[in-house]
Amino acid sequence: MKISEAQIFVKDFINKYNIKKSPLASLAGIMEELSELASIILIKEGFKKGHIKSIGYMLAEILFELLELAEDYDINLEEEFRNAIEIWKGQEPKWIGKE
Repeated sequence: MKISEAQIFVKDFINKYNIKKSPLASLAGIMEELSELASIILIKEGFKKGHIKSIGYMLAEILFELLELAEDYDINLEEEFRNAIEIWKGQEPKWIGKE
């Protein structure tokens, strides 16, 4: 599925179920899902005890929330991601430490 197709799905889902959320609520949803993902990773890596849920499913939920936020601001994420890739192609990653 292309990003644009996923955005259409999310938009249709929101309309079908008449979901009314502000951009701040969408952002809070992303933060909540990220917190759950962090907890799962801590369990998986042995830093915390608990039940390991699917990391893939959590990432999908985060993607849904991101697509919902993009919809809030009428952003074409496929186009924006393509533009970002073009910029990244000419840059060294900023997170690489220089020793």
